[in-house]
Order: sequence, then C-alpha cells, then structure tokens
Amino acid sequence: MTGAAFSRITATASRLGDDATDRHRFLDKRVLLTGEPATLATENGRDCLLASLQLLPRICTNVSVALPEGVLLDKAREVAAHIAFEQQVHFIPVEQEHGPFDSVLNVGTRARSDRPWTVINNDGWLARVSSGGNDLRTPTGQTNPVSALAAASLGAADTFKRLLGVRPSKAPLFRDLSWSLHTYEVTDDVGPSLPVVVPVNLLLGGVGAIGNGVVHLLSRLPLRGYVAAVDGQTFGQENLGTCILIGPADLGTPKAKLAERWLSGRTSVQGFHEPLEVFVRRLGGELAYPNVIIGALDNIDARHTLQDLWPDLMLDGAIGPFLCQVSRHPIGGDIACVRCLFRHPAGERAEVVASRATGLTIERAVMPDDTVSEADVAAAPPTRREWLANRLGKPICSVISEATTLELSDGKREGFEPSVPFVATLASSMVVAELVRAATDPQSPIEPRFQFDVLRGPANGQFLPQERRRDCYCTTRARSVAKWRETRRAG
Repeated sequence: MTGAAFSRITATASRLGDDATDRHRFLDKRVLLTGEPATLATENGRDCLLASLQLLPRICTNVSVALPEGVLLDKAREVAAHIAFEQQVHFIPVEQEHGPFDSVLNVGTRARSDRPWTVINNDGWLARVSSGGNDLRTPTGQTNPVSALAAASLGAADTFKRLLGVRPSKAPLFRDLSWSLHTYEVTDDVGPSLPVVVPVNLLLGGVGAIGNGVVHLLSRLPLRGYVAAVDGQTFGQENLGTCILIGPADLGTPKAKLAERWLSGRTSVQGFHEPLEVFVRRLGGELAYPNVIIGALDNIDARHTLQDLWPDLMLDGAIGPFLCQVSRHPIGGDIACVRCLFRHPAGERAEVVASRATGLTIERAVMPDDTVSEADVAAAPPTRREWLANRLGKPICSVISEATTLELSDGKREGFEPSVPFVATLASSMVVAELVRAATDPQSPIEPRFQFDVLRGPANGQFLPQERRRDCYCTTRARSVAKWRETRRAG
C-alpha cells in the first residue's frame, strides 16, 4: 500500500530537487505531536490537535503522540485508529516526549529553539504558527474551526520542511506568524465571532482532497439548510495520502457518500454518487437550484458546468504541488466568473490532446466519470495499450490528468498529480471562510482570488483582481443569464 498511498507526497517532495536535501528519505523520520493542557482544554486546542493528527501520518510513517490523560486522549486514539494506513500512530507517555525526534509539533503557546519545535494555536480567525522565535500569544478563546484547520495545516507545512531538509533560501520556517482568514493579512486582530447559524443551500462539487477539508469544516459549523455533495468517484489508495478524513476502511467508498455520512445530523444532506452532468439534470425538478456552489475540482470543464448553474455565489478551491488558491465569484458586479478564470489553452481541443496522451478514443475522452475498460485497451493504438491496461478500472478523468501531465513535462515520472494534504486543507479553509463570510457580510477582499505558496507562507500571498472578460459568457450572455435566473426563481 505504501507506494500508492504516498505516491503524491513523494512526487511533490521530488519536485524540490536540491532545495530539499532529504527528499529521498523523509517518510521514516520521527515526528512527535504534543500539546499543552491549558490549550488542549479549549475547543480550539482540540480542533488544532485532532486536525494535526489527521494530517501528519499522511506525510510521515513514524508519528508519536504524547498527551496528558483525559477525554482528548481517548478521541485522539479513536482518530488515529481510523486513519492509520501505513504504521500505527504511537502513543507515548508525556515524560517520553524529549526523545530524539526529527520534528515536534506542539499545540499551545510555548516556542523552543533548542529542539526542532513548531508551535501552533488559533484564535478567532487567526491561525498562528512559530518555529523558534518568541512564544505565541495566549488565545482569547474565540472559537473557530476554520482557523484551527489552517493552523494545523501551517504546522504540518513546517514539519514537512524539517523532514525534507528544505533549504531556508527556498522556504524558511515560519516565525511568529499570525495570519487572518478574515482579511488574509498578517495581523493580531482576531476578527468577528462566528455567526450563531450559517444558513446554506449549498452544492459541493467534488469530495477529493479539497472537498474532504470542506466537509471536515462543514461538520464543525452551525449549519442550517441543505447540502448536496456530488462526486462520481470512489476513494482509492492514492487518496489516503491527501484526503484528511479517510482511512483504509473508506477505500472503495463513494466520495459523495462519505460527505453525506460526515454531515448527517448537522444539516439536511444528500450525497450523489454520479457524474456531475447527470446530477445537473436533477435541478429544477426534484431538487432546487443551489444559492451557493463550492467547486473542489481539478477539471476545467467540470468547473464550467458548475458556473453554468449561475448561483448567487460560486466559490472555488484550487491547488498545485505547493500553491493554494481560493476564488470568489458573485453573480453581481464586475468580478471574473469561473469561466473567465479557468480557460482551456489555445490550440487543440482538450479531448484531442487527451486522446493522444492516453490512447483513449476521442469519444471516450469526453466521458471523464467513466472508468477505463478492456474495450478501451483493445481500441487503443499499440504503443499505448500496455500503459492503458495498467490503469483498468481507474476513472478516465484521473488517467487523462496523469497522461497529459506527463506529456507536458516531457515524459518525467509517471504517477498521480503531485500534492500534499496540508495544501488542500489550506485551500479548504479559505473556501469555507468565504462561505461563512457570505452568511453575514457580502463584501470580501477577494476580487476574485487570493493565492500563496504554502512553503513560503500566506504572508507572501497575493490578491489577484480580475474583471469579467468581455468575450466570456458572463458578459456576452448576461441578459439571458439574468432572465433564466428570474424564471427559475419564479418557478
């Protein structure tokens, strides 16, 4: 299982080249997760600790946990038992936490420079992290699970840098960072309290790595309303390394059904294990159109399909090996829509490129949610049959993604698209921050996107404003879209 489960993480590490001196031998290094009793006694501390525990075993096979006796320890054991897919997480007495660890992640306030030590906490909308330097501020106690996940993700990022031996010139460790998911700025302002209720009529498109983070956060928020989660795929071994919620028992589970299971009891929820194009046909009949859509996809055409529903607000999370991005697309104003932002490159049609790269026929290349079959292998050119045969049963969209990535990189390492879990969960945190904001305040500093390199940190992030393209549907068909929205409201 190791090869598939860690394939995306090791591929990401290899991208750093000589900037990471231990990129070939980081998985077996020793990591300790611990926490301070005063912080762990708070809801924020609990969320930080458990999110960290869900992330660390996905970047390292040798994780130990040292916690004081109590309820949180029992919950940590339960979480560890569920997610363990390579080696069991080791629970050790607190007095043994001074062992020879390659990286220590502490949930609390205390910073240390005599050990490979990173401390994290969160407060309101602030995610705090420091590797060395001064102690973190003692939190005021303003609970917020969104910043807790972001703090855990930033702590996992510094752990990853330590394990890989990333050169400071490439990505220095975070020092005394206090970052707001309300303003996306470095600040000490905790921001507004969470609303008592977050009303939702929400469609979540995609329950992969970003979608897992979104579902995790939705399960921790006071939702009221309805959530539909749509994903035609099931979880495979390669998802263990990148999806925060899953463990070995979830392999083969439809992704949409996992979302339904996690959110049941929090709000009205349905998981639809079917292609997005099939689900869309339900809308306006058995299901009402959503007011808000979250796109957690890695496919341009699927993003366009979601945007073509023209909700009040479209939110999108995007990631690369280390880049994470949130984009926000309201129906009103002169802010770029998803179609403006995510465009097919000029040149050959996407299905032609996909057919050439994979050996699939053009007709099959436009069926992303189907799986590779024996008939596909038989119909492939002789030079692609063996390659395609090794991917029998895999979703066509993932096979296309793999093949086109290889083609663009001139035939470098085969495998899934490189990614690491903490990049996805940071994108999830920003997406859900915008969802919560929309419940109380229509204004946002994002017009339409904010992005940053996770290794260098959000202090180096960029706001990227963009107006609507004059040749995009949102401009050329604006009147038709407005009329259609009015008609469906009346219906």
